[in-house]
Amino acid sequence: MSEDNDLTLQTFRALVENADHKFARVRDVPAYGRVNQNHFFHKVFKAYTRLWKYQQENRAKLIQCGLKRWEIGEIASRIGQLYFGQYMRASETRFLVEAYVFYEAILSRRYFEGSEASSKDLGVRSKELRFYARFLLVSLILNRTEMVKHLMDR
Repeated sequence: MSEDNDLTLQTFRALVENADHKFARVRDVPAYGRVNQNHFFHKVFKAYTRLWKYQQENRAKLIQCGLKRWEIGEIASRIGQLYFGQYMRASETRFLVEAYVFYEAILSRRYFEGSEASSKDLGVRSKELRFYARFLLVSLILNRTEMVKHLMDR
């Protein structure tokens, strides 16, 4: 592995760790109450936006270094989860629609499918099942009946 690829992978892993750390702070914040966490949510969105952009710009190098498709799907799923969380707090449909867009992209690009690890690694399978559950919930709320039927068939 070249030094450039090594640096790219290290930067990616640092961005993932930073985004995950920030995500952990807001994941369990109640959807209601007096706690104003907008500042923290903005930081988490910014961290995941930076991570998403970095992996898009350096995807070839990252795949060469061993990045798996399900790892890309996990990043997109987290972004969708953040949008859904914002919908639950603000009741603004635009956040729900954004979550749907990310989840639909994950499904159409098959980030969790065909992975050798997905059939062997229970952690990856668990992430995939949580993705389906979240996507099903978002689809139900948006009344996307065709997608609900499609997800139920899976």
